[in-house]
Amino acid sequence: MKKKLISITVMIILIFALSACGSSKDSGGKDGKVTLTLLTHYSAQQEDELMKYIKMWNKENPNIQVKHKSVNFDNLLSTVMAQQTSGQSSDIVHVYSLWGGQLNQSHVLATPPKDVTDDIKSNYPDAAIKSSSVNGNLLGYPSEIETYALFYNKKLLKEAGYDSPPKTWDEMYEMSEKLTKKDSKGKIKQEGFGLLSGWDSAVVHPYLSLLYTNGGNFLSSNHKQAELNSPEAQQTFDYEMKFINSGITDRSFDAQKGFANEDVAMTINAGWWLGSLKTTMKDKFKDVAVAPIPSPDGNGQGSISYGYFYGVNNQSKHKEEAWKFLKWLNSKELDNGATGESQFLVSQGIIPTRNSDIKALSKELSDPNYKPFINALDFAKPEPNIFAGQKIKTDLQKQIEQVWSKQTSVKNGLNNANKVINQELK
Repeated sequence: MKKKLISITVMIILIFALSACGSSKDSGGKDGKVTLTLLTHYSAQQEDELMKYIKMWNKENPNIQVKHKSVNFDNLLSTVMAQQTSGQSSDIVHVYSLWGGQLNQSHVLATPPKDVTDDIKSNYPDAAIKSSSVNGNLLGYPSEIETYALFYNKKLLKEAGYDSPPKTWDEMYEMSEKLTKKDSKGKIKQEGFGLLSGWDSAVVHPYLSLLYTNGGNFLSSNHKQAELNSPEAQQTFDYEMKFINSGITDRSFDAQKGFANEDVAMTINAGWWLGSLKTTMKDKFKDVAVAPIPSPDGNGQGSISYGYFYGVNNQSKHKEEAWKFLKWLNSKELDNGATGESQFLVSQGIIPTRNSDIKALSKELSDPNYKPFINALDFAKPEPNIFAGQKIKTDLQKQIEQVWSKQTSVKNGLNNANKVINQELK
């Protein structure tokens, strides 16, 4: 009872505090000017870049002003939901696509007008459209979309006698075995292939991407049934465990830090990591290269995709103005032929999603390391942004980690995941 009272008190405090994050309630001035609030999870550095385009809009549209507010990503969904409860909602929200089902079911987001949906359907790749939709209905403008590929260190591969990255699962295993170095006590000094960990996407997304190269599925096409007890799912997990069981991959080894320190030769991650590695590795970044994720026979293609999108809050009193701003940000071609949103994304090392932006920014995206991520937009399978999307992702993460740590077998782990996820999907 005491814990319940404390939780209620904390929620009340949170709701009142969130009123400072902006509201459409008082956003219409007596002079006819409208002030819109945009809520994101961006850092101070990212905000500085985004504000260049918000200020441009504000200068061109004195009667529709946009203010930006930011919260930490871990608090973004709870902030959006608490604002709805308090009636202090932001006019525009920039959210993780996996939350689309929950936001849609809670009636948080307004339906985009026809001119916006027509623009999106005509100018964005299928993976971006699907990640911004629930049950075939668009929720907003696709922002960044991430796909996965194999990161490898050219210098380490060359030292081991390899001039090109692996294309098949067997090649990746054999190369990783040769690239792994241990000290006299058998402790890994250089990991041939690293498995990322630390958060849900790091654990789940590389596994699902490998599964997709193997022709398997996470869920059925109607998202009503898990398909993790398939032979393809078992083969894929057995393949991951082969690296762990043989001592090529050490679960105590921080693969993310290790790759940046040139202590990990290969790993699977999303495209956003390029910008982070460039900053961290400095001159050593020249040795980083990216290739499609290997498949069992070298012919399969596979990647999961996830993204973010801009939506307009259902409680906003200025939906028309909010959509007008979003359409300008995401479709208005500036002096270099690219949109403001795409130029913001590229400044962060993120590949834009609008087809015309990829062409307009071809010089900025000429780095061959971008190519595998751009190509993957044509075949990547979007995260299932259903109501239980976040929950089933966490369920799968827990089972993968239990198998990795050998608390259970591959077969039992997948059967457990299948059972728990199917319960969530009912």
